[in-house]
Amino acid sequence: MRFQDFHPNVKLRIIMSFLTGALGSMVVPFMSVYFAKTLGATAAGLVAILNIVVGLVCATLGGYYADRVGRKRMMLISEAATAAAYLVMAAANSPWCQSPVATLAMTVVVSASWGLHKPAMEAMLIDVTEPHARQAMYRITYWTNNLSMAAAGMIGAFLFADYLFELFLAVGLMTFVSFAVTWIFITEAWKRPDGGPTGAAEPTKGKLWANYRQVLQDKVFMVYVGAFMLLLSVEINLVNYIGIRLEKEMRLTPWLPWTDWQIDGMQMLGVLRTENTLLVVLLSLVIGALIKQRSDSRIMYAGLLLNVAGYSFLACSNQPALLVLVMFAATVGELIYVPLSQALLVNIVPDHARSSYMAINGMAYRGGMMLSGVNIILGGMLPGWGMALIIFMTGMAGLLMLRSVMPALEKANGRSTVPGTVVSKPA
Repeated sequence: MRFQDFHPNVKLRIIMSFLTGALGSMVVPFMSVYFAKTLGATAAGLVAILNIVVGLVCATLGGYYADRVGRKRMMLISEAATAAAYLVMAAANSPWCQSPVATLAMTVVVSASWGLHKPAMEAMLIDVTEPHARQAMYRITYWTNNLSMAAAGMIGAFLFADYLFELFLAVGLMTFVSFAVTWIFITEAWKRPDGGPTGAAEPTKGKLWANYRQVLQDKVFMVYVGAFMLLLSVEINLVNYIGIRLEKEMRLTPWLPWTDWQIDGMQMLGVLRTENTLLVVLLSLVIGALIKQRSDSRIMYAGLLLNVAGYSFLACSNQPALLVLVMFAATVGELIYVPLSQALLVNIVPDHARSSYMAINGMAYRGGMMLSGVNIILGGMLPGWGMALIIFMTGMAGLLMLRSVMPALEKANGRSTVPGTVVSKPA
């Protein structure tokens, strides 16, 4: 399916997500380093945890109300709040004012807004996309999201320290443009349901807990979410513990011992993020074709192990060339396991509660961010090899949890583990 064949809502969201994602990727991955330098490592870890708690609460509310008042209204509220928060952050990091505390407060607002936005946006994309076209839609959104981050990670690493005001201002203005596009051009495809599907218990109207109790009682789904919370936390360590460690420990280190070409920790973080996203953009279709005829669970577990081992090594090494090589291996592992594992989830989400299920599914990422925030604190007390061991054990726990529900997931999907059905990770 071609891009021009998608519903206008989908095409607009892909374009705006590309633009806002590119600018956001110049800022968000480096905020932990910013708070570690201005408020201390412990405070940076606590900030990360606070943002996740707020995001979780707001995602719960966002998923509930998106199923009741519509997707567009929730998206407009969240984009307006996000734009305002970034403009305040620009003012708090301007030539006339420097306030890490105000910046901290606004990052909480951004986390809350993203929690409201994501379930509504994901449900809206499903609403306007026919089942046969969703695989192509997810693949393109995943590809464009990573493309937007590819150059942005490198550019942000070089601009963040000296042009923070301009970066915050650009993100705020682009988010306002996204708000205007949503308000004027996005159409509301959601319709208030008259009742639940046959044989399904419809949540009690107006009862938040009654709505989510059904999702939480889906044991297979909840174990899947828990597994991916652990697995995603392994990767998120790159912009939290690993990024802080590199900025602190790597001071103009030669790429190879016998060369004069040097790089510091912040630049190394940008290189690794850019490498990861570029590899996803360039190799996703190639890897998908290679595993197309071997899309069984053993291939998925091999990819998971490669990914977890790679990120564990990044937690304890300071050799630039070796870090780049290991990131290549970790990204190949990601490209193997992500499409296979995400394809398992597609058919077990009921139509009448899409936003609610997507809100809980989004908790995997937010829970992973919380765990990586804890690792920032632990990283201030443990050596690199100790953190590498913790990260590796976390990933293995996630792999075992996923393996425990694999029979149920494959049965629900009729053993249709379709390579290429990829749901993008949040930027």
